[in-house]
Amino acid sequence: MNFFGRFVANRPVAASLLWLLLCVPPILGACGIRWGEVRRDHWGSEADVAELTEAEATFTYQGFPVVLVAESPDFADADRLRAILRMVDRLPDEPTVDSLFWAGSVPRVTLLGGTMPRLSADARDDQLVAEFRELTEIPLVHEQLVSADRSLLLLPVALEQWDDETLDAIRVAAQRQVADSDIRIRLTGRIALWEAYQSTLHESHLTILSTACGLVVVLALVIFRRPSAILIAVSGPVVGVAWTLGWLRFLALTGNELSEIILPVLVLMIGFTDGVHLVVQLRQERARGADRRTAVITAISHVGIACLLTSVTTAIGFASLLLAESEMVRGFGRVCAIGVLISFVAVVLTIPLLSTSWFGRRLEVGFENDLVVQRLDRCAGLFDFVVRHAKTVALLGVVLTGLLSAKALQLVPDDQLAHRIPNRSEAYEALRDVDQSLGGIRVMRILLKWDEATSNETLLTVLRRIEDEVATEPLFSRPLSIRNVLAVLPGQESPGKLALAGLIPDEYRGQFWFREERTAQIVVRLQDLGMATYRPILDRLETKLSAIETEHPGIELSLTGEAIVESRVVQRVVTELFESLLLAAVIIFGVITVAFRSVRFGVLSVVPNLLPLAATGAIRAAYDPSLDIASACSFAICLGIAVDDTIHFLTRFKHEREAGLDVSSAIHQTFVTVGGALIMTTVVLVAGFGSVMLSELPTHFLFAAMACSTIATALLGDLLILPALLACFPGQSSPTGDDKTDR
Repeated sequence: MNFFGRFVANRPVAASLLWLLLCVPPILGACGIRWGEVRRDHWGSEADVAELTEAEATFTYQGFPVVLVAESPDFADADRLRAILRMVDRLPDEPTVDSLFWAGSVPRVTLLGGTMPRLSADARDDQLVAEFRELTEIPLVHEQLVSADRSLLLLPVALEQWDDETLDAIRVAAQRQVADSDIRIRLTGRIALWEAYQSTLHESHLTILSTACGLVVVLALVIFRRPSAILIAVSGPVVGVAWTLGWLRFLALTGNELSEIILPVLVLMIGFTDGVHLVVQLRQERARGADRRTAVITAISHVGIACLLTSVTTAIGFASLLLAESEMVRGFGRVCAIGVLISFVAVVLTIPLLSTSWFGRRLEVGFENDLVVQRLDRCAGLFDFVVRHAKTVALLGVVLTGLLSAKALQLVPDDQLAHRIPNRSEAYEALRDVDQSLGGIRVMRILLKWDEATSNETLLTVLRRIEDEVATEPLFSRPLSIRNVLAVLPGQESPGKLALAGLIPDEYRGQFWFREERTAQIVVRLQDLGMATYRPILDRLETKLSAIETEHPGIELSLTGEAIVESRVVQRVVTELFESLLLAAVIIFGVITVAFRSVRFGVLSVVPNLLPLAATGAIRAAYDPSLDIASACSFAICLGIAVDDTIHFLTRFKHEREAGLDVSSAIHQTFVTVGGALIMTTVVLVAGFGSVMLSELPTHFLFAAMACSTIATALLGDLLILPALLACFPGQSSPTGDDKTDR
């Protein structure tokens, strides 16, 4: 860093050429030139979805990718039924609609294989209502496509193609067909929920980034007040964001949805905190009488090394995510680590160059009025109190960290659509109503395979047994299987009736039954309660399925489904994140030990940096014990950020000790010198991550809330607990001021 400081200060032309050279790849990226192909990152892996993909390829039942939800007081009404029949008849004429299915699509099947419709628009009013009431008693319809009180209808739609505009057009067309009634039409399903997420993501992106940029300018104005200082402080982080986005485009690393909103704000705020430390030090040196070049060399020597260490430790926090199996998490960690390092280079190159130019000719003017140095001695009494009662403060810090850690360990990996989809969107509101009235639209599949020797009687017995076990769990919907489909045939259920399944049209039989392949499935719908709620139920069900397999040799049973696969992914990814977090913590504290050549510093930095993670985890566990992937990512991210304040404090503390001050005086002087900057950078980070809370996506809100909590608590750990620990374990000073025990 000393060499780099002299290079920038004494060779500004060469440094400017280096700056311009680093601008070339971002410019190429902005122009659409890529070094490689963009690859979209995914949450899961091939192993996670193999069984589910096979099931979806075998059976025609695809759940509810797109489903119209029709709502009225009671559909057992002739006018409402005629409006629905009109909509069902005309909606397939829309350009992108392939087909539409609803309760009235279920036919009567004769023993000769013929089919007859159940509802007719030509029927008399009383006859139409009677037919509908009869229809709703069919197992294939009752609480599957029509709610028990007949106020809600599900109408799955098959589309030839889709996008946000297509889905909206379908909903509008459907509502238009029932406009003369009191029927309300909404759209939900996997695709509709995904489009709601994407639409909100794009709308939030510009709002959040512009808000974050505005906050940087406002905070720079509050901190520095002088136009030249503001311009210089803001220039580095802004260049860092531009370089990061351009470099990532050039390197074709832009296919990660998790980082689309978070990354620019993260890079901007981390870059600005480095910029604040650097500009404060530059102004201090200039106010002491140093010329511009000497100030740059001194500032980079004193603050640059701390900024380098903070960037490295933050990058390590992100890089720990590369150990995860999920492509999405790995990609997020990769681009964030790259962004942090690029931002560091931009800050330590851009700000010194500008400060040595005519922009920085009066950089020190107004320094004595800056908030980061103004009246800090008034607050220093608090930290003198901490030093005087160091043992008590340190003990309280250790105990509090332990208690909060115990509470944080109650967090459970979980996944809910409510954590990912804007809760005020029509698609999610419709999903919530379907959850309450029809047991949800998320699907669990129980796959049944058998050998050639298995009889129809055994198969029917197994199907009944499985459905009876499912029915004992109140959080499951009514199971749906070939037995429900067989109910459209006349006669009582029997093994012989199972042999007549071939009479049923393929579009119904193929959803649940393939005799030739000796495979069948039972479908159970789940509410969006989170898989942590369902996990004990699923464990019980798997135990019962194992018992059925044991009682019936030749039968093979397994559980799969979108929600189950996602829960397995979340559980594994969150576990991997905590393993990578542990590794990152060991590496980060190892870096501190090596960088300061002090085992003591490495050990003492553990508690003040574990405290914010434990506090945030405990707060989250108190109001919501579920932990989604994005929130788990925040722990790894915030560990690297939380260590930043520790490094700046230790760097200055070591400098003061080497200058000959005793421990108490060194702590006091460290606070007076860097305490204000730590407070203001914390405000910057909290404000920056707070801007992400403007997003309507719950994932981003939860991520930002946890980040703000961690960063704010980290400041308390570094300004209260760390000084107390340093006072309790001062080490033995050598004549040069170094600690003998640190070598």
